[in-house]
Amino acid sequence: MDSHCARDPREVTVADRKKALRELRKRAKHLDRKWSVGLRKPDGMTILSIVPFVGSAMSTTLAVGYLRRINGTFYLSEEVENEMMNHIVKNTVMAAIPLVGWILRRGYSVNKRNYKTLEKYVMSMPLREPSQRRNTDSARHRHTASNSALCQGSGIGSGLSSA
Repeated sequence: MDSHCARDPREVTVADRKKALRELRKRAKHLDRKWSVGLRKPDGMTILSIVPFVGSAMSTTLAVGYLRRINGTFYLSEEVENEMMNHIVKNTVMAAIPLVGWILRRGYSVNKRNYKTLEKYVMSMPLREPSQRRNTDSARHRHTASNSALCQGSGIGSGLSSA
């Protein structure tokens, strides 16, 4: 999976799916935990995340960035992508409520929700037969061809590098 941008989940082995999903799960947990107050002293970014609109903007930006990373790892159906965007919109609306929104946003865990949606989608896709793997639709092939030069060697979109 390292040499391509987004891949059709049907063309990726189960082991590669699990490997990519494992990295995406770690990232989702990290992002949702990043702006919370834990058992230790809160840092400056945590305090900023409580400030109305600043916390909302940070949370939304991180959630959109995570969705872009998902899109760089797997092709998503329009329905799945819309469901993930709905999670981000709900998160943004909740976060806009001063102080209470911070608590709601923390409980909602938008990135973990998007990960669970992705995992359900990717793992439910059947593997294509080897003879069918090369016969993809022309639009998807053009998309892959135009993005492969950008993604090869850059680490962008592989979903397996940590950022």
